[in-house]
Amino acid sequence: MFKNILVIIFLTVLLITGCSKKQEVKEKVEFQGAREVKVVKAEMADISNYIEFSGKISADEAINVKPAMSGKVVELLVQEGSVVKKGDLLAKLDDTQLQQAKIQYDNMEKNYKRMKELKKTGAIDGATFDEVETGYKVAKSAYEFMQENTHILAPISGVITNRFRKTGEHYDAMMDPMLMRMINLEKVKAVCHVSDADVNDIKKGMKVELMINNSNEQFDGKITFVSPEADMMSGTFAVEMMIKNKNNLLRNNQFARIKILTNTSQNAVVVPQEAVIDGDHVFIIQAEKAVKKIVSLGLENEYEIEITAGINTGDEVVVIGNAGLTEGDKVKVIN
Repeated sequence: MFKNILVIIFLTVLLITGCSKKQEVKEKVEFQGAREVKVVKAEMADISNYIEFSGKISADEAINVKPAMSGKVVELLVQEGSVVKKGDLLAKLDDTQLQQAKIQYDNMEKNYKRMKELKKTGAIDGATFDEVETGYKVAKSAYEFMQENTHILAPISGVITNRFRKTGEHYDAMMDPMLMRMINLEKVKAVCHVSDADVNDIKKGMKVELMINNSNEQFDGKITFVSPEADMMSGTFAVEMMIKNKNNLLRNNQFARIKILTNTSQNAVVVPQEAVIDGDHVFIIQAEKAVKKIVSLGLENEYEIEITAGINTGDEVVVIGNAGLTEGDKVKVIN
């Protein structure tokens, strides 16, 4: 009985030992295989530190077209959405008073020209001529005023966004807020509000990058104004910037994401953030092996980081699979 127990124990030990050796062989095989990694080439590019804010876009030029004279709207030559140039005729109001002013102006102009010739010959004294000249200038000014406020011209180039009155309705210069509204979106400005923790880092002339939700386009601009005083309610400082509106994609009163570039390195060696391990080294690929490179870092943002020393432009830098990688490990690039 005792001998049988010993035989069973001996066989069990042999079985366990055999399994362990097989496992060791398997692990050695796995260890000797190449590590799969993904790489990117270190590239020369500009990189910036930035502070990101939410802001609001507004047209640089937005005008309420508001004639100074009341009258019936005889004709509207534009619709909402119409694109017009500065000086285009937008609308006509009743011109009864304009016609009367035109008759008076024409009469005064004729009389003025006649008196001017008489003055040259000495037929009238200076006081009489001055009186006639004054009357002519008053009549001319009144006619031009009525013409400007009866035949309504576009004060800027832009787009009609609102018509407050329709053809046939009465426009009241005192009560109506406007006859129509127009904006120019060729240039827009954006405003964001920053805290006292950030305001000292933001200067007039700094570059900005703006993004909107309905487009993948990036819009560039510059800061034009940093408020020297905080808002009484929020305690934040207003920052204004002018933005180039590519393809007129930006809209009036639209919300935007704004990056203020506080510092920029140009023509720097740049790699993705995930390439740097422990803040001091990366792995590059040479002859299908991992080579550890100690690096010095410069500017960085949430996506990229500047390498000031340690690697060169064009080096293949490991970005995925670098965790646990060691010097000399065989690698297989699976990009």
